[in-house]
Amino acid sequence: MLIGVCGAICSGKHSISEYLIKNHNFQPVHLERNSNRALVKHVKRSSTIAPLVYINDSLGEEASFRHVDSLISWVTTRWQQRWVITDIWDEAMLERLLALPFFILVSVESPVSLRWKRFKQRCETLQLEAPTLEQFVIRNDEHLYDPEIGLARLIDRAELRIINAAESVKDFEKSLDDIDFTNEQRIRPSWDQYFMALASLAAQRSNCMKRRVGCVVVRDKRVISTGYNGTPRNVRNCLDGGCPRCNANNGSGVALATCLCIHAEENALIEAGRERIREGAILYCDTIKIVQVGISEVVYSHGYYMDKATAAIFEEAGVKLRQFSPNEMQVTRTVHLLDYVAGNVRSLVNAIEKIGYNVEWIQRPEDVANAEKLILPGVGHYGHCLRQIIDAGYFAPIMKHIAEGKPFMGICVGLQALFEGSEEDPDVNGFGLVPTKLKRFDDSDKSVPHIGWNSALVQGEDYTDQSFWGLRRLSKYYYVHSYAAPYTDETKMVLESQGWTVATAKYGNEMFIGAIGRDNIFATQFHPEKSGRSGLEVLRAFLSGVKTEELVRLSPDPIRNGLTRRVIACMDVRTNDNGDLVVTKGDQYDVREKSSLDTAGQVRNLGKPVELAERYYRQGADEITFLNITSFRNTPINDQPMLEVLRQTSKQVFVPLTIGGGIKEALDSEGRKVSAAEVAKLYFHSGADKVSIGSDAVIAAEEYYASGKKLSGKTAIEDIAKAYGNQAVVVSIDPKRVYVKEPKETTHHCIHTITLGPNGEQYCWYQCTIKGGRESRDLDVRQLVAAVEAMGAGEIMLNCIDKDGTNSGYDIELIRDVKEVCKIPVIASSGAGSPDHFEEVFDETSVDAALGAGIFHRGEYTVKQVKEHLKKKGYLVRWEYI
Repeated sequence: MLIGVCGAICSGKHSISEYLIKNHNFQPVHLERNSNRALVKHVKRSSTIAPLVYINDSLGEEASFRHVDSLISWVTTRWQQRWVITDIWDEAMLERLLALPFFILVSVESPVSLRWKRFKQRCETLQLEAPTLEQFVIRNDEHLYDPEIGLARLIDRAELRIINAAESVKDFEKSLDDIDFTNEQRIRPSWDQYFMALASLAAQRSNCMKRRVGCVVVRDKRVISTGYNGTPRNVRNCLDGGCPRCNANNGSGVALATCLCIHAEENALIEAGRERIREGAILYCDTIKIVQVGISEVVYSHGYYMDKATAAIFEEAGVKLRQFSPNEMQVTRTVHLLDYVAGNVRSLVNAIEKIGYNVEWIQRPEDVANAEKLILPGVGHYGHCLRQIIDAGYFAPIMKHIAEGKPFMGICVGLQALFEGSEEDPDVNGFGLVPTKLKRFDDSDKSVPHIGWNSALVQGEDYTDQSFWGLRRLSKYYYVHSYAAPYTDETKMVLESQGWTVATAKYGNEMFIGAIGRDNIFATQFHPEKSGRSGLEVLRAFLSGVKTEELVRLSPDPIRNGLTRRVIACMDVRTNDNGDLVVTKGDQYDVREKSSLDTAGQVRNLGKPVELAERYYRQGADEITFLNITSFRNTPINDQPMLEVLRQTSKQVFVPLTIGGGIKEALDSEGRKVSAAEVAKLYFHSGADKVSIGSDAVIAAEEYYASGKKLSGKTAIEDIAKAYGNQAVVVSIDPKRVYVKEPKETTHHCIHTITLGPNGEQYCWYQCTIKGGRESRDLDVRQLVAAVEAMGAGEIMLNCIDKDGTNSGYDIELIRDVKEVCKIPVIASSGAGSPDHFEEVFDETSVDAALGAGIFHRGEYTVKQVKEHLKKKGYLVRWEYI
């Protein structure tokens, strides 16, 4: 056996190596560092102070090699002995080692402040100058994320991932005692592990939108057949709307007659047929409730609604039933999420999986008892979510889980549920654990909902120099809500007397609770899964049980509470003439090339959407927006390429994602009417956090005024907002100037403009358009904003056809005009060509966010450069790059 250990600087790699040598008779092997040119480059770059590498001088000459080929050749002839190596630096080397059937990669992760303390201690021992924490963090980021030598990609491929939050080597070694490093099943799985892995692999082919289930039928340790759940062949896939019951998200036992999905066991048994299933056949399945045709034994991995009843039937039929438990050698890193139709939680699952934990869904009240760590997510209306929880019978099991001292985390509405109640729905009581109620923000002096990045400052002297569940004083977190728990002197006194620790944020003049915790309870009003690296650290702290950690300030900058200025990266996405999905950019909405003889007339191609989204995220973009400007306009429910873009992006990008383009009521391929909320659900389930509605909002506004300002309840805005909350709906407006000599020439609201018209006109009004600016309507921008706000839109994306692609700055007059009448947040869009333009729009208007597209796609400026400029000018921005 050969174990490779990798990790960040001072994370504990060599502690693991020495533990294995001392306790399990491993022997060290060493690869000399000059065999890797990239690392030599790194050492030279960092030679001014203590090196960031650790060399174990105790290694014998026989176990030290210059080249990886020599090391592999030598270890292969001794593979039955135990070896450990910490010199793993690049993917080429790792690929060679992973090809060995006796090799296991182990990674170790540790909080950065703790690693800095260890490194300082090492420097003191070696009598070397230690770097400052800021220097250490910069070099640590280079060590992990440098394109040439970064180790983050290697760490992500580890089979076994270990968290080292121990204050001493002794404590860390004690935690390692729980890991069975030497179990041979790590390098060659048991038959149960092997066949259950095949069943899980089969589940990946599932087309059922409610759950993935796979099945394998085995006889004499040979696979007879496989199966997965979903609609039958030649019937539209469930995840494309083929099964009415699943797509309606009905609970257990409801509308069973409308379910078209076949169970994985059925498919596998049908495929095998009775003739191929004889005595001794075994069925492996993720979940199980069907068996037939001579199966002798059933092995399942997850429980199901009818376990007890199923077991009784199997016993009567003489079928052996047992649950597969992964070997205890594996580190249990599982968290349970409550599934009560809480809106989009795909991003939360991605974030949890990103930091190395598995997600198990709780879909019935009795399963709460099986959860060790429980997370209650929630997006949308307080009353709707609480009713779902209470009506489904989850209240008592959740309270029991908390009373037993098990870790519990609430997110957004999951935090609000802990309180006594909320003004959002006074008739619905909360859990009553926190003795106060939530109130709506005052919108007389600010936009509501509160959308954006704000603080979570932990109150109390004990937290001046340490974090609380990963919360850091300089970090910003993503909030999106209209109701909050006010934090007053009276509230402070009551909560402190009951042992609650509170982290606060400030919006306008209102101080509110951003996070709260006591004993085993922790909850956040913000969304950690959408709060970038800072949010991931909060989730990691909760899941690994690190309640407090020493906190060191990275810079002398004062801590500034309050909402930051958001910088959003936007991508217009469409298929080019070759059928590829690309990011493009228009010149006053024209996306085809004109200048080059080779490319004239072709769709302007500025890159691939997923790659650009990841790039902007790493540069510090506060949000990412995709506007699908042409594809699937008539049938957005078949927008599979864009759905896949969202799925892939949401696995790597942990800031809010907005998707727009044709999101409205539609007909599927069989002519069935699909509501706007159902269309939006497809995008939410793929990783989107907000949907953007354009042309359909204009049509809805015209109907609103034609009916005497009566809400129909049937518009896309109302449909989606009702199901997922106002914050989930963005209205994208495409206005253009119409010049007039005098305001009396039109019934629409006019402004006196400093940008004169073609004939010297001093007045203009902003006319709304549809179909990508190709069709003008008799509706001005103020009328549209008032209508969509009444319908329940949560945010406005304010474009400008006159400014699009000009790089001349935003239309300040348009933005001021809209902000005068709009109470919901407004995003400035169109015209940004330099960081000065972002400064100008924040300085001269009260806009809530500014969006850039071509400025970033063409590489003229990065998101980071724009935010650096704003910071130098005194604006509060989120300061995080990855």
